[in-house]
Amino acid sequence: MISGPTEAVEFIGIGKSFGSCRAVDHVTGNFSAGRIHAILGENGAGKSTLMKLLFGLYGPTEGKIRVKGTERHWRSPADSMDAGLGMVQQHFTLVESLSVIDNIMLGAEACSAFGVLDRERAIQLLEAELPSADLSLDWNRQVSDLSVGEKQKVEILKLIARKADILVLDEPTAVLAPQEISGLFSILKELKKQGRTVFVITHKLGEVFEHCDTWFVLRAGRSIASGEVHQTKVEDVVRAMVGTNLPPLSDLSKRNPGEARLKFENVSVKKTSHVLNNLSFEVRSGEIVGIAGIDGSGQAEVVAASLGLVSFSGEITVLGDVIPGSQSSDAAAKRIERLRNAGLALVSEDRHTQSLWMNESVQLNTGLGVDSTKSFFKNGLLQSKVWTTAVSNWLKSFDVRFPSLEISVDRLSGGNQQKLIFARELLGRTPRLIVVHQPTRGVDFLSIRLIYERLLEAREGGAAILVISSELDELMTLSDRIFVLCAGRKTGEFIRATDTARGAFDRTAIGAAMTSASPMTASEQSSRKQTEVSL
Repeated sequence: MISGPTEAVEFIGIGKSFGSCRAVDHVTGNFSAGRIHAILGENGAGKSTLMKLLFGLYGPTEGKIRVKGTERHWRSPADSMDAGLGMVQQHFTLVESLSVIDNIMLGAEACSAFGVLDRERAIQLLEAELPSADLSLDWNRQVSDLSVGEKQKVEILKLIARKADILVLDEPTAVLAPQEISGLFSILKELKKQGRTVFVITHKLGEVFEHCDTWFVLRAGRSIASGEVHQTKVEDVVRAMVGTNLPPLSDLSKRNPGEARLKFENVSVKKTSHVLNNLSFEVRSGEIVGIAGIDGSGQAEVVAASLGLVSFSGEITVLGDVIPGSQSSDAAAKRIERLRNAGLALVSEDRHTQSLWMNESVQLNTGLGVDSTKSFFKNGLLQSKVWTTAVSNWLKSFDVRFPSLEISVDRLSGGNQQKLIFARELLGRTPRLIVVHQPTRGVDFLSIRLIYERLLEAREGGAAILVISSELDELMTLSDRIFVLCAGRKTGEFIRATDTARGAFDRTAIGAAMTSASPMTASEQSSRKQTEVSL
């Protein structure tokens, strides 16, 4: 058991400026030892900066930080680590080519009397410190072979090996599957039982109210409100985060969908690590269809097959165009361009590698691939003023925050990058079919609401929309229909209930379908008792 004073961390008027930008503005707060503290706020509210000040990645412009009752002035993160602090950042800092145990030892190597790395001794010491068997891994496995959730465990193990008793995790669940999120918080609760203090930077209020002890809200760099989770209502936290009460989302009124704009008929994909098996579904104009499933159940293959990027059997029709089951990469590129011009909007799973040109400007990324109806060219020449005005208006409509159109897009927060992609895809074209994969990953609460409203508006405008998400609440909020993939098979389909007394969807039945590789019977799908969860 780790002992210490009641207050693990105290911020006293702490501030941080980057030039004229005030990132953290006179923040004051006390955080007790042996608890899980949620740090909340919109993108750019100062959450990560505050925690980096605590960890020693930045030095404060003014104010004081006390750790376990002692005022601290870190010269570097090494100082804070020596004092028992550790931080798992949003982007992992692992050496992919090394083993699990070598990554854990890196920088604090255990050596024999002859100066040789003593991995066996390091493993023995680590296993003696493990708070839970859930943290155990194959210590000799190469990190590049691990899942995202396993890599996160390695980051936590590094902190345990260094005997950190104050841990900071920045957006730890942003890229985790639902079962991995549950496993992560089980581990954090075991660390808490040992007396360790955990800070979790997150946007997900469901996780806060299910797993955390306290909440602390920043807005525009200032500390706004805090409290005990068990004494707080969700709407109080929302009000603190955004400064107002939010009206309910637009109603998903019953509609009669029109023509099929995406159709799979007995589609199978066999040449990838994950397969699709005899999948049939359609998405019609004026409806939102959600795909639920544990990550790796075939969701990525649905998108790839729709674009003709993988070989498949069966038949796929996109906006009236029959996609060949096998084609060259050049032919696929030309077909995608034709589909884009026909009204296909696409928000990809990985925005950094699939949707953005990270080293190029905000303006260029917003104008990439817009359809040919936009009058940006005249006699073959780019009309710069017309382009700049249009791009600026699209970004403003999605509340994308940036200092200049000319800065590279990699300098925007993840949430602003995602909103930029939505601005480009929904406003830079006239979408007839919208395919979105993980629409709100790493996006703050208010931006999630904005994205939801724009998708619902597109639905009302007659677009056909396919939403793939690991967030079941998200699918139940947006979808007219949800079908479930498990191991590449369709294991259930659920239609939004119109009888609100019964709730929109049955979470239990959907969850069962997510873990069952056999198609569900009609009777298994009939129960719809779960109350709709909406923002």
